[in-house]
Amino acid sequence: MVSINTFANIPITVVPLPQSGGLNMAMTLLHEIQAMLKTLLDTGQNGTLDLRALPALGEEGYQFLKEKLGQGEVSARIQSFGRSEIQETAYPGIWWVAHYNQDDDILTELIEVNFLPELLKSPRDDVVFGQTSLGKLLYELTEKK
Repeated sequence: MVSINTFANIPITVVPLPQSGGLNMAMTLLHEIQAMLKTLLDTGQNGTLDLRALPALGEEGYQFLKEKLGQGEVSARIQSFGRSEIQETAYPGIWWVAHYNQDDDILTELIEVNFLPELLKSPRDDVVFGQTSLGKLLYELTEKK
């Protein structure tokens, strides 16, 4: 009796490879961001994620998150003790915020969930100064007439 080896009768199961840790972390962050948006809408409480504090995100997860959140219509650049850049994502209420030092090295990178990024809100003391300064200007302009 001749025996022929054949693989036709061997069952084959395809097992998908698990996502990398960085992609898993990015997916978890997207779920957390969605929950933060709900909290913002329900209670007005904002939230922030510090991406630099999440080394498990890795470059792959970081790029995935950046791609999936996309870019919205609003951006701002602030120059003070180094540069800060704020970019609305494709999802209103979700902001990508990056702070750089004077050598243009990135210091912090945040995802902020808020109606308006905190960095763009004028501190009360600054508004008081602005009101006083404008009052002085108006006084000077009025006195020159």
